[in-house]
Amino acid sequence: MGAVVPQGDADLLAATRGGNAAAYGTLYERHATAARILARRLVRDPVEAETAVAETFTALLLLVRDGGGPREAFRPWLLAALRRTIRDRGRGERRPGRRTFPADPALAGPERAPMARVFFSLPERWRLVLWHTGAERAGPAEIAPLLGLTPDGADALARTAREGLRQAYIRTRLAGDLRIGCRPTLRKMAAHLRGDLDRRAAAALEEHMDGCAGCHAAFLELADVGRALRRAVGPLVAGPAFPAYLTGLERARGVRGRLRRWRVSGSWWRPLAAVAATVALTATATLAAALTVASAGEPQGSGSGFPPPGTPSPPSPADLCAGGPSARTPGGSPGAGSGLPRP
Repeated sequence: MGAVVPQGDADLLAATRGGNAAAYGTLYERHATAARILARRLVRDPVEAETAVAETFTALLLLVRDGGGPREAFRPWLLAALRRTIRDRGRGERRPGRRTFPADPALAGPERAPMARVFFSLPERWRLVLWHTGAERAGPAEIAPLLGLTPDGADALARTAREGLRQAYIRTRLAGDLRIGCRPTLRKMAAHLRGDLDRRAAAALEEHMDGCAGCHAAFLELADVGRALRRAVGPLVAGPAFPAYLTGLERARGVRGRLRRWRVSGSWWRPLAAVAATVALTATATLAAALTVASAGEPQGSGSGFPPPGTPSPPSPADLCAGGPSARTPGGSPGAGSGLPRP
């Protein structure tokens, strides 16, 4: 009998839309660490960072229950929404509950890199695997649960997504203004990376790139998709703090790996564990309260991502964590989107 494959993020999001609060709890467990890492790079106060994380998860829960939000690529939506939450809180715009997230992560201008435009045009499942394997440098075993696949299946999907990105990138560049000789070179780049060109064709392609800075730059982006995504897409999703976020994420992976290998002895870690548990309790209590509200008859939306007119908002994270009333208070702002474009 094969190993049991956990539900992917797409299945959990679909279950959340159907009213399954436990499914969203699983999404929280999978992605809260990454959200906290970004929040701590954007906010120095750990309590404020934790509150922003809790508020963002709560807002996205309500958005998903209303039929909006991501269908598969939960992590990029979460990070972009978290940046908006922290920005609003820094401006004194503390609006818990349904928030008005931007329709995209600042992709409107024509100055955006072709790689970014191509990435956001791909199917959401490809964006999910490319974000985690390329931008965040995660391995197949780490992303397999997010996809609902085995590690081998996740690796195969990552290869397919990279090839799809390359083909879409080449088509985008071919649609622009090119120098004479660039079009045949661009058309052959993907085949050259796969090793499918004969020696003469490969030599001609490389000779052209030696004298064409544009084609050489395009080839480098196609050759190292992960690096291209970290440069062009990472800052659009996580902001200028993306490099620091990536460092923190990789450090967290290393810590988890060491904890799996080492047997912790003694009691020196107990005070640290107590502090971590206290801080995490705030977000857990907030999310639990939101899940309770959502599972107790949250109205379903029309699928457009906008709540019905006049829908009230839930209490703030501070009220929930303080044990205040769970009844909703008026004044919520309807909104749709989440910081990333719709699929």
